[in-house]
Amino acid sequence: MADQPVKKTSIYLSDELDARLAERAGEDGITKAEFIRRTLTAAVERPRRPKPSIGVFDSRRAGA
Repeated sequence: MADQPVKKTSIYLSDELDARLAERAGEDGITKAEFIRRTLTAAVERPRRPKPSIGVFDSRRAGA
């Protein structure tokens, strides 16, 4: 991260989510900020799932 310019941003988290993030980061031996960065990077780099190529089933019309 030190080689790349970074931008500070703020988000609002519930106390429970903040505690869970801190716990997971601690288990991995990293800061909460680093855990969040890694998680967000993985989310945006993951390939998007293709959209279904067939229509969506409507159970209200089944058997009509």
